[in-house]
Amino acid sequence: MKTGAVVVAAGHKSSLSTFSPMLPVGDSTVIRRIIITLKRSGVDPVVVVTGKNGDEVEKHIAGLRVICLRNKEYDHTQMYNSICMGLNYIEDLCDRVFILPAKFPLFLPQTIKRMLESDATVVCPVFEGRRGHPVLVSSNVIGKLLSYKGDRGLRGAVRQVDVDNCAEEIAVEDQGIIFSVETDEDCSRGDLKNEQLDIYPQIQLTLERDEGFFGPSVAQFLSLIDHTGSMQTACRQMHMSYTKGWKILKAAERELGYPLLITQSGGAEGGSSQLTPKAKDFLDRFLKMEKELMEDAQRLYQKYFYVEDEAGK
Repeated sequence: MKTGAVVVAAGHKSSLSTFSPMLPVGDSTVIRRIIITLKRSGVDPVVVVTGKNGDEVEKHIAGLRVICLRNKEYDHTQMYNSICMGLNYIEDLCDRVFILPAKFPLFLPQTIKRMLESDATVVCPVFEGRRGHPVLVSSNVIGKLLSYKGDRGLRGAVRQVDVDNCAEEIAVEDQGIIFSVETDEDCSRGDLKNEQLDIYPQIQLTLERDEGFFGPSVAQFLSLIDHTGSMQTACRQMHMSYTKGWKILKAAERELGYPLLITQSGGAEGGSSQLTPKAKDFLDRFLKMEKELMEDAQRLYQKYFYVEDEAGK
């Protein structure tokens, strides 16, 4: 079962002056920590909806292999509008979706794992009687969430879906699900200054002949083209020139011996692009192999770095 996520980092109007996604949290930032925790828990794709300071935020997370959508109306719309933008996009890409605003960076991987074990239509984590973030929803109720017209945002939309008591509350020992980081004062807390992400093995798969021609960045590029239908949009999200994008594609095509894209010129975005059937198959195989390698890397990391010694240290 494929699980994705929608993270809202659009900077909708608030009484707070600080734009929270870029605030520091220990050795990382709010938005990067959220994405890293989700990704390390096997959540993919991760869709980030940006708005205020969109270029800065997207550049900041460009290397994390996420999909960025830009809400240009962020300054006079509600957060739920950005959530709906992300849900509209991701609805057909996965079976379940985590939803959260980019101000809850401290939820634990264990919480994500426990939520993923549930097969409920809606899953809400609860700490000491309080519901928190992220919320996990099945893709088959996204249509109902998108139809919500009330003024209570995600909470109201979930209640609309939960008329048949289909939501499951999972009690967790994780204060991070209710602790938001929105101001400089929040970041100045002593326990946050020293907050560090757990060490985690990161394995990069690169296919080579004389030199490497297909690796994580090419896979991300093709995935973005596949998701957005636009090479120009994919280049923009990866903060690289259109010319560089073509060079990357041509180098991969030369080594593989077949075309990767079907392009059509014209339109506001410079035309449309889609992957050829062979390209889609190759990308799918690459991503599956990469996922298995990461699972093996985590197992080996546990074996070699988390083995208890005989003294029980």
